[in-house]
Amino acid sequence: MKKRKKRLFDPNILFYTAVLLSVLAFAFLQPFGDPPDEVNRFKVAQFICNYGKLPTGEEFEVAIGGYGGSYAFQPILPYIIQGILMRVLSLFTRQNIALLLCARMVNAVFGVIMAVYVRQLSLLLFQNRLTGWLFCFLIMFLPQNLFLHSYVNTDSMASMAGAIMLYACVSGWKSGWRWQDCITLSVGIICCALSYYNAYGLILTAILLFCFSFLADRKTDIDWHALLQKGLFISVIVLFGIGWWFLRNYRIHDGDLLGLRARSENAMRTALPEYNPATRTTVAGSGASLVDMLFHMDFFYFLWNSFVARFGPMTLPTLPFLYIWYYRIFRLGWLFCLIPGKQTGRKKTAALLFHIALLLSVVITMGLCIYYSYASDYQPQGRYIMPMLIPFMYFITLGFHKFVSLLERRLPPAILQKWYRPVIFGGLMLFLAGSLFLTIACVVIPHYTAGTNLWNGEWIAL
Repeated sequence: MKKRKKRLFDPNILFYTAVLLSVLAFAFLQPFGDPPDEVNRFKVAQFICNYGKLPTGEEFEVAIGGYGGSYAFQPILPYIIQGILMRVLSLFTRQNIALLLCARMVNAVFGVIMAVYVRQLSLLLFQNRLTGWLFCFLIMFLPQNLFLHSYVNTDSMASMAGAIMLYACVSGWKSGWRWQDCITLSVGIICCALSYYNAYGLILTAILLFCFSFLADRKTDIDWHALLQKGLFISVIVLFGIGWWFLRNYRIHDGDLLGLRARSENAMRTALPEYNPATRTTVAGSGASLVDMLFHMDFFYFLWNSFVARFGPMTLPTLPFLYIWYYRIFRLGWLFCLIPGKQTGRKKTAALLFHIALLLSVVITMGLCIYYSYASDYQPQGRYIMPMLIPFMYFITLGFHKFVSLLERRLPPAILQKWYRPVIFGGLMLFLAGSLFLTIACVVIPHYTAGTNLWNGEWIAL
C-alpha cells in the first residue's frame, strides 16, 4: 500500500484560521455600539448577567431608547449564552471591555462553527475539490458575513444554524437519514428557532428537504414508516428544545406565543412619536407603491451594497471596485445556472426537488425583507437577507460549475481542457480572498485605528 503524503499545511485548518482572524479583526477594533444597534442588543445579555434571570421585555434596563420595545421580546438564545458566560466572567473581573469581548467571542465561535459546517456541506454537494472550495470562499469570505459574527446580535447564530440544517439535510438525503443526521438537524432547527424570526424560511426549507429526500431518487415505493419515524423523532427533539420559550411567551404575554404583539404594544406605549409604530409614516402609509420602493428609491442599492460589505452603523463601505466585481460574479453565476444539467431520470428529479427547496428559501427571505421595509420600517440592510446566504451562493457555485464543465467538454484543444477549472476557479477564489484582505487591511483597520476604536473610545456605561 502506498503511504499517503502528509501535507505541510491542512487547507481546512488554514481556512478556519482565516475566518477566525478576520472576525477578530472586526471584534477587537469596533467600538462598543458602533455595529447596528449593538447597545440595545447587549442590554439583554447584560440583564441576564446582572440578575441571573431572563427579562420579559418590559424592564427599563432592556428598553430601546426612543424606539420603545425591546429585543427581549423575540428569541434570545444567543444572549442567554452570552449572559451566562459574562456572569461567570464577572466573578473575576467587571471590566467593561472584558465583558463585551466575552459576548462578542460567542458570536466569533458561531462563525467558526458555521465555517466548519459549510466546509463539510461543500464536500457533500460538490465532488470536484475546486468547486467545493469556491462554495466555501463565496460564503465565508463575504465581508458582511464575517462582520455579523463580530458583534452582539442574533444573526450570527441564525447563520450558523442555517449551515447546520443544510448540512444535516444533504447528509441525511445521501445516507438515508441516520439517527445522527436527525439529531444534527434537530439541533440546527432549535438554534434557528431561538435566534432570529427572519431565518424561519430556512426551517421550512429543511422540512421540505427532509420530505423530498423520501420522494426522490428511490427505486421502490416511498418508505412512509421511515419518514414518519424519523420525522417524529426530529419533531420531539425540536419541540422539547424550543417549547419552553414559546410557552413562556404564552404565559407572560397573555397568550402571545411569538411575543410580536406584546413587543408592538410595548413600543406604542414607550416610543417617541416619530418612532412610534402607531404614528410613524411607513412607505406603504406614504402612498408610494411597492414598485416605487423597489425601483424608484435606493432600496436595492443599499440592500445589495450592505449584503456584500457595509460596516459600523451601515456607514462604512468597502472599496468601490469590489462591489462591481462581486455583482458581476452574482449575475454571471445565476445566469450560468440556466445551462442545462446532465442528470436524467431519478437524479434529475432529485436535483429539481433540491433546487426548488433552496430557491424557496431565497424567495422567502427576500420577500420578508421587502415586506418589512414596505409595510413596517424601511431598512434595506443586507443583514436581513443573510439567512439566504448559503442557498444563494450555492446557485452561484453551481452556475460556474456548469459553465466550466461546458468549456471542458466543448472547447478544444484537449490539452487545455484540464486548465479551465483551475484558472477560472482559482481566479475567483483569489478575488474573494483578496477582497476580504483589502477590506480589512485598507478599510477596517485604518478606519478604526485612526479614529475611535474599542481600546480608546469613550465607553457608554454597560
